[in-house]
Amino acid sequence: MTRQKTARLEDDDARASSGVSARAWLVRLGSASEPLVEPAVYPFETSPLPIGRDSMSELTDPFISGQHAEIHKTDKGYELRDLGSSNGTLHFGQRTSSVLLSDGDVFETGSTFWVWRARPHRGPTPSLDPDAVMKTLSPDLQSVVDRLQRVARTRVPVMLLGDTGTGKEVLARALHDRSHRSGPFVAINTAAIQKSLVASELFGVEKGAHSTAERARLGQVRAADKGTLLLDEIGDMPTEVQVSLLRMLQESEVLPVGGDRPVKVDVRLVCATHQDLDRLVQDGAFRADLYARLNGCVLSIPNLSERIEDLGALVAEFLRRFNADSMVFTPAAYRALALHGWPHNVRELEKTIESAVALSDGARIELSALPEALQKSKPRKSEAPLEGDELAESYQRELVRLLTAHQGNVSAVARSMGKSRMQIHRWLKRLDLDPESFRGGG
Repeated sequence: MTRQKTARLEDDDARASSGVSARAWLVRLGSASEPLVEPAVYPFETSPLPIGRDSMSELTDPFISGQHAEIHKTDKGYELRDLGSSNGTLHFGQRTSSVLLSDGDVFETGSTFWVWRARPHRGPTPSLDPDAVMKTLSPDLQSVVDRLQRVARTRVPVMLLGDTGTGKEVLARALHDRSHRSGPFVAINTAAIQKSLVASELFGVEKGAHSTAERARLGQVRAADKGTLLLDEIGDMPTEVQVSLLRMLQESEVLPVGGDRPVKVDVRLVCATHQDLDRLVQDGAFRADLYARLNGCVLSIPNLSERIEDLGALVAEFLRRFNADSMVFTPAAYRALALHGWPHNVRELEKTIESAVALSDGARIELSALPEALQKSKPRKSEAPLEGDELAESYQRELVRLLTAHQGNVSAVARSMGKSRMQIHRWLKRLDLDPESFRGGG
């Protein structure tokens, strides 16, 4: 490694450690008996942090004792202790008198559910912003929302990375709403279109251009003129169509299938995918020049399991959406929601609440009204706790080592750590590490 390269890494290291520190806070996720109550955040400022109706006057859960539990900072980490409460304290559904907490742990007191956070974090303790394009208590998602709001009124291309069901289209629509563009928002899922028809769907087709072109069609790009076009699952786009999309971005015009005269368009393009585009470029399945054009503002959307503190607010939103705002949950049913891994993310939660409302008799949702997968699923487990600056330094040391070894290749780092590329991007953002500074020989 050159001296210039080494100095650059040391600068990155110093910048990350100077701006990032381990923080701890408690989130009131929600309540089985009061599912519409808004979540709340309690910063860990002094030890112990008391939990109970005596110290938290806003708590109305009748099943919580006045002095129910406390969280202590100890030499081993943060310890949750039950104070001999009437209804006990459950950690991941198991009754406990004392347990060391890890980041993302879920526990319950009475019918109220909590999420513990202790992690590297820059900025103030999370809070709900009523004016944000998406309300969240997750620092990772809040970072995405903040960046999205800053680029909304620009022409910077936006790439949304995230697994299926994380809310990519919701964020793309929010971007359009904040952009003040006069045209419509148009979303198209590239993966859902027959590959031979992708060009016709996107760029339009002249009558008689092929056997199914019985009439001329504008195409989705021209339909979104002066507005925003979301291309979902762009990683599935055929290579030949990528060439036409590149031309659209370079020349602001499209050529309909079967046409001989290009048409000018004014479209804000937002792309989304759950695939590893770096790998697709390396394999020759995605054009490097198109990727460079699209790779402006890259936003990695966390999975629901990574922002479980938002689950209560989402449950409340879906109850209202399905006209069930008077319904409550049994503790077992709400526990199943809080401890489920949600592999299909917010979309899965929405369908779960919709079906539970339809299957429930009366005003209470029982465990039996939830899908079988939730009734039998094992709880999520968080990583072993790390204390203080060790938390930030542990992430940073490993990432710097792997970024150096792989010369800034995020995909290779993700494979080495057994994590998703989106997760690595979130860690890099949180620790203020720029993979570009690790590329090349200086």
